[in-house]
Amino acid sequence: MNHRQDAVNPGAASTRDGSTPPRPGQGVRHRRFPLTDMPIWLMLVLVGLGLPRTVLADLDIIAPESSLLYYVLALTPFAAWSAIAIFRPSRRPFQDFLMLGVLYGLSLVLVHQVLWSVGSTLGHHPPQSALNFAGRFDPEWHELALRLYTSGIAMMIGLGTGLIAALIAVGANAWRTRPARSSRSNSG
Repeated sequence: MNHRQDAVNPGAASTRDGSTPPRPGQGVRHRRFPLTDMPIWLMLVLVGLGLPRTVLADLDIIAPESSLLYYVLALTPFAAWSAIAIFRPSRRPFQDFLMLGVLYGLSLVLVHQVLWSVGSTLGHHPPQSALNFAGRFDPEWHELALRLYTSGIAMMIGLGTGLIAALIAVGANAWRTRPARSSRSNSG
């Protein structure tokens, strides 16, 4: 059991992961996303911040690296992730952001696959590395290879981004919880 939670709410039962289950009336707003210390709503908002850029780029409405709007849409999610990583205390900072990265990668995969054949999207203009990979397969497997390759890249982008944010969160958490060195050196 978490002793901090026991002191605040002595009668609170813990779940298997050590968190306190929501009290009646708390609802989804306070429930934690599985394997994390982050509320479900926050996790979904942070993943959702990346969707506009992905959708608009896949639909070829905004070309990558083409305008200030593209950069705002591309960098805002990661600025928000970094702010949460730095300022929001967590018992599981690494798990929080690694899971966020997994969800972000899955959102990229979902958007790319749903929009694959719409207009001049990724399905019509896959990256050269995906074409090189798919070229190794028989023609009947070519599109599946393209889709799997681009899905793998999307997951690596999500996991890589989550890993960077996780390291920022762990560093910030260590900084926040460090012992007060200056008070010990002044008193001794």
